[in-house]
Amino acid sequence: MAAPTFDPANVTMMDAKSGSIPFAEADGILSDIMRGSAYMQLAKAVPMTKPIEKFAHISGVGAYWVSEAERIQTSKPTWLHPEMRAYKLGVIIPTTKENLRYSVTDFFERLRPEIAEAFYKKFDAAAFAGVDSPYAQNIVASATAAGHVFSETDNKYDDINAAMAAVEDEDLDPNGIASTNRQKKKYRGTVDTIGLPLFNPPTEGASARVAGLPAAFMSNAAFGTNTIAEIVGDWNNAYYGILQGIEYEILTEATLTAVTDSGGEPISLAERDMAALKAIMMIGMMVVKDAAFAVVNL
Repeated sequence: MAAPTFDPANVTMMDAKSGSIPFAEADGILSDIMRGSAYMQLAKAVPMTKPIEKFAHISGVGAYWVSEAERIQTSKPTWLHPEMRAYKLGVIIPTTKENLRYSVTDFFERLRPEIAEAFYKKFDAAAFAGVDSPYAQNIVASATAAGHVFSETDNKYDDINAAMAAVEDEDLDPNGIASTNRQKKKYRGTVDTIGLPLFNPPTEGASARVAGLPAAFMSNAAFGTNTIAEIVGDWNNAYYGILQGIEYEILTEATLTAVTDSGGEPISLAERDMAALKAIMMIGMMVVKDAAFAVVNL
């Protein structure tokens, strides 16, 4: 869809039912997505210019001690070319028809929190645990392949120490933890081996830390499964990329089967005199090293 050529501040949603979300509003939504997504807080962002992006990684380069007049040895590097594929992620958010009377700018500012939350929750569930995911990889699958899966004990320090040690044994450096809000009370009640608190809540200019590592917390259902306590990793080995802006379409006649009312029935927009916003963006994710991650299960 082509970007709108109208002034979004002076045209209502009733007259602009499809197109690309104007840059300023889309930029704000994307910022909220990146702040809300635990995966995006921890992983490395890389630019994407096409649906399948190749990246070059080199391994096997070494250094050598050299005696006087001795020929320097030549290492044999291996070039790796992993691919990251972006897939379409769509969300549908019901709203009232009265909201279509707002200007395009005001409409997307009002729905900005709902749009961002719907996107980052769906993406995190796919990237972390492969829930309803188009991606060939996810963090839990990588940790499982590496044999880095642990069961939660009564001592959270021991749990996280074991997960960190599994990554460190691979000669990698854990630099972040993904967890859920329900785990915070467990962290608050745990101290390390010298009596210091395991959990340090966020302060001005600093993120929350667990066992000295930056921690990204999500809603209790954001992993897409209730079996995960935390994921520890060297997040330099996880990537994501956003391919394009956010496109939208206003629906007024559809029946929403994935969104149910209090009675459990699908919502007919026409019967309810409602509308719905369908928004689509393209996101890619990739794990470079399975051994860089460890999972503690509940």
